[in-house]
Amino acid sequence: MHLYNGLDIFDRFIPYNSRSLVRFLDLVGSVREGRFARGIVLPHSFRSALLFFLGRVQERIGYDRNKRGMMLTTTVNEQPARPEPTVEHYLRLLDVVVAPRTVETPFLRVTDDEERRFDDRFAEVGGAYVVFIFGAQYGPSKCWPDSHFSQLADLLVERFSMPVYLLPAKGEEEIARRIRDGARHSERIEIKDMDVRELKVCLARAKLVVTNDTGPRHISAALSVPTIVILGPMDERYTIYQNSFTYCMSKDLPCRPCNRKRCDRDHECLKGIGPGEVLHKAEEVLGERPFSAD
Repeated sequence: MHLYNGLDIFDRFIPYNSRSLVRFLDLVGSVREGRFARGIVLPHSFRSALLFFLGRVQERIGYDRNKRGMMLTTTVNEQPARPEPTVEHYLRLLDVVVAPRTVETPFLRVTDDEERRFDDRFAEVGGAYVVFIFGAQYGPSKCWPDSHFSQLADLLVERFSMPVYLLPAKGEEEIARRIRDGARHSERIEIKDMDVRELKVCLARAKLVVTNDTGPRHISAALSVPTIVILGPMDERYTIYQNSFTYCMSKDLPCRPCNRKRCDRDHECLKGIGPGEVLHKAEEVLGERPFSAD
């Protein structure tokens, strides 16, 4: 929920981060207490529709998937079998309630409190810098090789005179160390462990973010930060939306996009994108002038 700090678009959050039946029933009770007139069911799961049904939400709107149509009062028809951007997919739920599309480009804000909190903990992080997001919850088929990140870090340090910060998610610390230790300019590469509020600030202040096709790419773009996305096997038509800060890089191969978690062709679509190509894109985005890290 901290991701949305500063937007002032929600009145209340009801956290739910457990799969237990007891916690689910507690959540049903919380929804009932809210006496909600309308609920828009974004996830496609059976459980999410069941929550609103048992929670006695009067109007329940969602896609008729996973045999849950009987629990919805209004169902939205799927588009014909073709890739549909996820943002558009969910915006069409709002069209049912005739809600105006005043904003179609995702955006986020950083609060003053988040800025102060970040400065207290990371006083050394300042000036111009680059951020690498090198993991992906989806799995290794979305991950650019560690050695490519190491080489790119060297190229960026040499060309722009900016340090590089590696921001690992939980369990990605060893990958971060391999990237840092594999670079010639390892002294200019630092690993920072941050929560989501600190991540927002760090991304918002970056001159450039280079990332795999994973969640933080959308955070940095929504913060209006130039973001180079290394696309692997996934079909980018699902994740495209109006945004002038996202620069996607992919390899044109007969097998791509395959949308598969496992690759039997040695991840050609990722390995084929060279560090030099990404540097060239960075030069296009930032210009070729060096930046001061002070």
